[in-house]
Amino acid sequence: MTYRKATPADALALACMRCLFLQDAQDLPTENAAQMETILLDYFTTALADDSFVAWLALDGNQVIATSGLTFSFVPPSHSNQSGKVAYIMNMFTLPKHRKQGIAETLFLHIIEEAKARGYNKITLHATDMGRPLYEKHGFVDSRGDMVLTA
Repeated sequence: MTYRKATPADALALACMRCLFLQDAQDLPTENAAQMETILLDYFTTALADDSFVAWLALDGNQVIATSGLTFSFVPPSHSNQSGKVAYIMNMFTLPKHRKQGIAETLFLHIIEEAKARGYNKITLHATDMGRPLYEKHGFVDSRGDMVLTA
């Protein structure tokens, strides 16, 4: 098992793993997976190159078996976040046969370290039921009250 930071050359692997995550966690219909993979490939290629997205990978030999991801944004500063920097964790996914081995936690710690090294003290995420215990173990708390409009 090896861990490394993703490069733009990993965009296709990230797109494939993200599609698997979407099928697993959000019931992405199989017939939409190819289109979604194309959209994701474009996103990851661009975002990895311009450094607006960072990912860490876990590999078993040459096969990517788990991913993590972090996006970066700025919002108007507030009392609780004077820098206005917000990092968002996403793309945490481990292939089913490799789960419960500490792989996700290792990747998670890499991206937390990355966010802090870049000066991002506010880190957010959306937790699945499976991921929630890991995030709570490392100090994340549920912040009810966020609302979403999907237009």
